[in-house]
Amino acid sequence: MEIIFLRHGRTVWNATGRWQGHTDVPLSDDGRKQAEQVALLLEGDKVEAIFSSDLRRAYETAQIIAKKIRKNEIFVDSRLRERNLGEMEGKTTKEIGNMVGNEVNIVDIVGSNLPINNLEPVEDQFKRAEEFLSSIRGKYERVLIVSHGVMIGIMINILTGEDFRYRKIDNCEMIRINID
Repeated sequence: MEIIFLRHGRTVWNATGRWQGHTDVPLSDDGRKQAEQVALLLEGDKVEAIFSSDLRRAYETAQIIAKKIRKNEIFVDSRLRERNLGEMEGKTTKEIGNMVGNEVNIVDIVGSNLPINNLEPVEDQFKRAEEFLSSIRGKYERVLIVSHGVMIGIMINILTGEDFRYRKIDNCEMIRINID
């Protein structure tokens, strides 16, 4: 089985360095163009199914691609959502550091359980990812999963052992993984 992971296209918040989490931010015009470019790359692939996070930025990316590769159905799954970042959502890395009283970096935000109200525990995001991957394993030859940077990193971590905290995934970056 081949899984093609795709991070959603760019949003205005991505461009300004704001952390999104569960906040439902739409694609920017640039993000839509990115999705169209990826769709051209996927035209020759025989993608059997497209799965998408239910957040608008991922779903809109999936819609643009589905139209181009002539797939009528997108399976929307809330387990593919990004981590709920609680009070960190809408803030920059520097602003988050100010919230917790010391300097933080990306690794702290994606991989730690910082003292932030309503922050989803990392373990819960892993559980969502494991449940999703189990639900599709062995059912397809090739799937496209449109999700979010940290969530994709966690799924790759589960499949390969690669530490998700150190993998930066750019907007509309495609990563292909073959699994048995």
